[in-house]
Amino acid sequence: MAAERSGLRVLVVAQPARAATLAASLSEASGGRVSVAIAGPASDSDRNLHDLFLVDAADAGKDLARLREQAPALVVLSDGEVDPAEAAARGATLVLPREVPSHVLASALLSAAAWWREEAALREERELLLDRLVASERTASLGTLSAGIAHEINNPLASVVANLAILAEQLPEAAKKPALMSELKDAVAEAQRGADRVAQIVRGLKVFSRGDDERRRSVDLAQVADSALRLVANELRHRARVVRDFKPAPPVEASEPHLVQVFVNLVLNAAQSIPAGDAKQNEVRVAIRPGGSGQVIAEVADTGAGMSADVLARVFDPFFTTRRVGDGVGLGLSICHGIVTSLGGRIEAKSEPGKGSLFRMTLPAARASVAADREPSLAPRTRGRILLVEDDPLVARAVQRILGDEHEVTSVSGGRAALRALADATYDAILCDLMMPEMSGMELHAELSRTRPELTEQMAFLSGGAFTEAAREFLARVPNPQIEKPFDPKTLRELVGRLLAR
Repeated sequence: MAAERSGLRVLVVAQPARAATLAASLSEASGGRVSVAIAGPASDSDRNLHDLFLVDAADAGKDLARLREQAPALVVLSDGEVDPAEAAARGATLVLPREVPSHVLASALLSAAAWWREEAALREERELLLDRLVASERTASLGTLSAGIAHEINNPLASVVANLAILAEQLPEAAKKPALMSELKDAVAEAQRGADRVAQIVRGLKVFSRGDDERRRSVDLAQVADSALRLVANELRHRARVVRDFKPAPPVEASEPHLVQVFVNLVLNAAQSIPAGDAKQNEVRVAIRPGGSGQVIAEVADTGAGMSADVLARVFDPFFTTRRVGDGVGLGLSICHGIVTSLGGRIEAKSEPGKGSLFRMTLPAARASVAADREPSLAPRTRGRILLVEDDPLVARAVQRILGDEHEVTSVSGGRAALRALADATYDAILCDLMMPEMSGMELHAELSRTRPELTEQMAFLSGGAFTEAAREFLARVPNPQIEKPFDPKTLRELVGRLLAR
């Protein structure tokens, strides 16, 4: 029976004879305000088209939990087959006697549907508000970290800039002085180490700020914890020694940005429990180890002020905080709890006043098929023709220096220039920047998919940061290899090797 858009659409789940009787009496008693369709207890037809399920407990009482997953609202007719409290626990919105008069039943269904719609609207509003507050908490954390991150980046950058300046000044004399050449090699090595530190910090910050990325993949907890520690290093430096106790452990299946946020929140919480000025006497210990039964355990422990029993009992409650106004909205540890439990894990806290705190996460290890998601390195084929699509001339020249001895590299500065180059010549591999002003790597891939789809299999993407939702969705969708900038020569050569071996 077709339903009017303004009416209530009810699906009756019962044996056919009983369902037909209910349908007829409801339609008549409601004066057309209730339109009714019928489904047997095992039928799933058209269930997504209805506002409410009316279920006879004698026919489908055992299926209440399954039906509730499919139904916006669930009304149960029962003469004692199900206990009302048990039915409510299994998802029933309302339990009524089986022989309730039709006009009362129709009125009750309309009231139940109105209540459910109001509740659904309130839930949606609460979820939207919570999403905004979670983003606000992440922004507050970024604000807390920003000055420290600038400090952590400026230190290695000072080394990079100074060493490269010395290299530029003294390189002309190096050929005449072997001892000076050795010093310059040391300067280059130190500059490279400094640049690596900057790259690791920036990568951690990029992952942390991408809190809306829900995609799950194989994640190494030790790497995630290390990224978080780099982000909060300046908060810890004057408060406590950092101890990394990372034992070999299997990866977990999770959203990496979410796990970075968990560790940042836990380590910040530990740091803020310790007053600045006595770092030698205090410690923040981050431990990773395998657990039993296919689990991985992560712990963050501190020697800070500790918590009273009352505070400990509420530590994961939303909006509960002992900090002053302006230092977050009290969602940090609640977010940790939500993320960990959503992954099928658990998080617990132990603390005593004056004896510090311990937060322990237990997470399920990734399935073997997820853990083995890395491609093996393949030996590169003999000399290949590479088309490099990169709008940054410094990056383009660096790539040409890395690959130029082994391959023939042609560089163009944008997607449209790449299309012209591909029309004039053949290439064995295409290295393409993702974000470019005139025609992005995504748009080039789409154009080639339409006109020359075989060429898309030869593409790999070089990303300085997929900072738009469209870019992140694109990288998650396409099977093409991708590496993030900055990359080292070994990683780039291995990427080209995989492309040429196809």
